[in-house]
Amino acid sequence: MADRRRDAARCLISHPSRSADHLSPKAALSHQLTDALVLKASTGKAVRFPTVSELYQGGVNALGQAVNNNPDLRPERSWTTEVSAEWNTPGLSARATLFHEDTRDALYSLLNTATNANTVQNVDRIRTTGLELASRAGGEATAWLLRGLSLQGSLTYADSRIVANSGFAAVAGDTLGKWQPRVPRWRASALASWQATPTLSASLGARYSGRQFSTLDNSDPNGFAYQAASKYFTTDARVRWQPTRQWAVAVGVDNLNNVQFWNFHPYPQRTWTAELQFDL
Repeated sequence: MADRRRDAARCLISHPSRSADHLSPKAALSHQLTDALVLKASTGKAVRFPTVSELYQGGVNALGQAVNNNPDLRPERSWTTEVSAEWNTPGLSARATLFHEDTRDALYSLLNTATNANTVQNVDRIRTTGLELASRAGGEATAWLLRGLSLQGSLTYADSRIVANSGFAAVAGDTLGKWQPRVPRWRASALASWQATPTLSASLGARYSGRQFSTLDNSDPNGFAYQAASKYFTTDARVRWQPTRQWAVAVGVDNLNNVQFWNFHPYPQRTWTAELQFDL
């Protein structure tokens, strides 16, 4: 067996040469409709070529045979289009963006039926359509509520589904119509910052992500487990005091509400931080 392994290490496997060229065109337009309102539209193509490890992920076995390699992987190609409206006035801004992405030959790990092992393969087509809303307020716009207060937040909805795939996770057709992994339908964030005095500031943030999956066939309904991705709602807080030009001290807490959530592995729960800063 040791001799076979040494032979495999010395084995030379020739693959046919291949080359590919792709363009990534982009275009954008904007129109100032009024002093406060601007309309924007953009579109572009992105190309991601497979890496060497994705092409030759299986290596060579003890017999000197190439296993689970896929040197014919196609590059991932995406067309993304956005249309947005932005409204800006002193101390207040808002944006609404409608987006659509069409991805061909997405690179994902799938079951290779010839070897009964998971390898990186091409998913024929994934289509994503969504809407993002974002806003920011500060200055006189929030002074009526609390002087020195700044607010910002965002809300995103995305419908991302596999619409064509010749491969499968377990049985033929089991990925069609499923959600794209790690893309939840809903995401949201909010941040409140308060400049209480010229030397003292505080902030409180919140993040939310809805249900999501880690597998192409969405066969992992329990997101709160190893290798899975869960929904979550978590908050962070921070207070900073700068008594002099050179000295500053800050105290913060991440995951203030101490929620348990996962993205392949568990994220840290409530975590305290302290910072002492001196500028020369």
